[in-house]
Parts: sequence; structure tokens; C-alpha cells
Amino acid sequence: MRRSEMPGDFFAGLSGRAATLSLTRLLNHGLILISPVILVRLLPVEEFGRYREFLLYVTVLISIAGFGINSSLLRFVPDSTPGNAWRFVNQAVAMTFTSSVLITGATVLLNTLFDGRLVGDFAIPVALYVLFFVNLDFWESLYLAQKRPLAVLRYTTGRLTARIIVVTGTAALTRSVDTIIVALICLEAARLAISATFWGRRARAAPKAGQRRWREQLQHSWPFGTALVLTTVNKSLGSLFVAKILGPVALAHYMIGTYLQPVIGIIRNSLSDVVLPEMVSRNRDAKNDRLELWRRTTVVTAILLVAAGVLLARFADTIIVTLFSEDYRPAVPIFQLYVLVFLRDALDFGIPLRAINQTASIMHSSLVAIVMNCVFMFALTSTWGAVGAVVALVLSRFIEGAYLARRTARAYAVSMRRVAPWSDLVKVLFAALLSAGILLGDFWTERFGFFGVVLAGAAYMIVFVLALAALRIPEASVLLHKLRSAPSVVLRRH
Repeated sequence: MRRSEMPGDFFAGLSGRAATLSLTRLLNHGLILISPVILVRLLPVEEFGRYREFLLYVTVLISIAGFGINSSLLRFVPDSTPGNAWRFVNQAVAMTFTSSVLITGATVLLNTLFDGRLVGDFAIPVALYVLFFVNLDFWESLYLAQKRPLAVLRYTTGRLTARIIVVTGTAALTRSVDTIIVALICLEAARLAISATFWGRRARAAPKAGQRRWREQLQHSWPFGTALVLTTVNKSLGSLFVAKILGPVALAHYMIGTYLQPVIGIIRNSLSDVVLPEMVSRNRDAKNDRLELWRRTTVVTAILLVAAGVLLARFADTIIVTLFSEDYRPAVPIFQLYVLVFLRDALDFGIPLRAINQTASIMHSSLVAIVMNCVFMFALTSTWGAVGAVVALVLSRFIEGAYLARRTARAYAVSMRRVAPWSDLVKVLFAALLSAGILLGDFWTERFGFFGVVLAGAAYMIVFVLALAALRIPEASVLLHKLRSAPSVVLRRH
């Protein structure tokens, strides 16, 4: 499908599903932020620290034990017949179970061998929680593969809300971290039991015959899962360097400065998770058709991320001081530098590579990023402190992107010039910077305070979209058309 042939309704529908998914994940992220605010008022500092320590262990182990296996459904479910799709779910369930048992068992064993220096007294609770959490947790990926974003909203938000209610309720009643952990384990055990009931019914009703493709699914999951683990390590590397070299105060500033990390992932991954099934479901031989779809959605991603980046960089001082107090003002330059990651994440080359099942390059790029990050960390952190750490992270991410761009061009047999919509991306960046003129001066914050950031953001987005339309960016034209038709649609409905 050529650019001129890209249907507006099709593209708007794709963007609508991505918007729903982004809203779902942003809502869930907001709920996660609420929990610590409540817990610090219910638990003593030491007990809250123990709770965060438990969460640190389980977060790392969940990423390793889950290994991104369920994400393979985004690749294989759209590429299968309706009856055969459930077979890939069952294979993902079996692979996740095997991986989680091996990882949690190894964790408990190593913790014992090292006299508790790995995860301390949390070994058994961590192992149980991880086992219950990652197994039969394929529903989000399955719903995404089936293009059902509202089902994702119900599943993820319901699960997270239940977890927050259990944590805060138990904390209010007992003031005990050990009891909170037990309650969380019981909640995940209940979730696992409910999930097993629905999974069993669907699995029994699914056709028994059909392609299994175990090897192909394993080949997809192994490098992609490794890349996810390496990415987690790469994201944590800066925190580790700052903590070990510069101390806890610098670490606090660094963590606040990179606070946007989950938000970037939410926006980019929501679009990516919607686009991947669309790319896979297209003609198996039409590589260029698939790549063109990704190219156009990349422009949408860039519009969202670049606009957000400009606003956040401009009002970084107001946002940091208002939300986190004057003590965190040193985090402002870190915050502003980290916004550059928005530019890199607008190009998610992992999507076209996953669409044709060439995920080894994603794993290799993650290794490249870690090596480069370490080199830059040693060179810059001792001189520039926490600012040097974030510069190292940004540089490593751009080098990783350049590597993936070359691998994508080779995989699709196109030139670097054609692998991405470079001219439109430059136009988006130009429009973003040109529109930033409306943000100059202190009018917005002096007149309206923190609420001025919201007003300035709304005014900026209007000017930005108009600038994009003037530069003939098709996605902006579709958006403007939808906005113009919205009032008439509302009138007809009433």
C-alpha cells in the first residue's frame, strides 16, 4: 500500500486503537504512582524501604522469567487461522511455565549458596510471587493480536486496581510489609486460578489439529526475550553507576530526571503493539507493503513524542519543582537531556524486524547499547556526574538505533534512504521547533502557575498540528479532518 493509497479511515482506526491502548497504559501508570504516595503515609520509612526492595527483586525476575514469550502472540496469532491461533497460546503457556520454574528455582538455589546475599529473606516470597504473576498472563498480548483494545483496558486496569486495593488496604490494617507480601501472593494465586479456568475452557474448545510451529515460535521468542532482558539491564545501568560512584543524593536526582522512562515506553509500545499484528496479517510476500505501514505509523509516533518532548523540556523546571519540590532542581538538566530519547524512540525498528521474524538483530542491538553505555558511563560520569550518566544513556540509544536501521534496511532489501520516512520526520521536527515560539517567555507560568503548563500545551498542540498540515503531513490532515467532523457527528447522534 503506497503512501497515497493509505486509506484515511483505516489509518484513523489504527490510531484509535493505539490511542485506547496508550490511555490504558497511562492510566495504569498513574495508578502505580498513587500507591507509593499512600504507602509512605501508612508505613514507617524502614518498612517502606523493605517493600520497595521486594518490588525491585520481583520486577527484575519477572522480566527474566517472562522473557517476552507472550509477546510472540502479536507475531503468530494474526498469521494463523482462527482455529489454530489458540495453539500458539498453549505453546506460549508451556514456554513461560518452563522459563519461570527454571529462573525462580535458580534464584532460590543461588540465594542459598551465597548465604542470602542475592535476595535475602525474600527468596521464597519472591519465587512464589513471580511464578504466580507470569504464568497464564497471556491475555493482554492475545487481545492485542485480536485487535481488542477495550478488552486490554478491562484486564490490565482491573488487575492493577485489585493489586493497589490489596496493598493499601493491608497496609492500613496491619502496617506490616510481610503481611502485604503475603496478601500480594494470595492475590496473584487467585488471579492464576481464575485465568486457568478460562484458559482451560478455551483450550478444550479449540481445534486439536493444525500447525504447531514450535521451532518458529521459539526462534522468535529467544532473541526477543534476551533483548528485553538486556534492555532492562541497560535502563538500570545509569542508576547503578550513579549509586555506586556518586551516592544516594545524586541517584535521587537521576531517578527523577529519568522519570519519563515509562511514559515514553507506553506511547511508543502502544503504537507498536497495534501495528505489529497489522503488519503480520498482510500478504506474507509483500515486505514493502508491511514496511510502508510501519513508515507511516512512525510519523504518528514522532508527532506524539516530539511534541511531548518539546513541552516537557520547556517546562522542566516548573514540572520538577512543583511535583518533587525545590530539593530536586538539580534534576532539571537531566530531565531535559533525557527528552532527547523521545527522538530516538520515535523510530522503533524492532517492529518491522519482528514482523518478518528476524529478532536476532534486536538482541544484538541491545548488546551494542549496553557496551556503548558502559564505555560512555566510565568516560562521562566521573566528570559530569549524573548529567554524564544520562548523556551516556542517550548516546548509547542513538548508536543502537543506527545499528537497527541498517539491519532493517538489509532485511527488507531497501536503501537507508528508504528504510524510514526521513523527509517527513524532519518536517515534524521543524514544525515542532517552529511552533515552540508560542512557548517563549514566562507568560504561561507567571499568569496561570502550574495550570499554565496545561494551557500552553493545548495552545502548542493546535499550532503544531496546523504547522504539520501546512507542511503536507498526511497524518495531520487525517487528524484535522476528524476534529472538524466531530461536532457534526455529535449533532447527528443527538
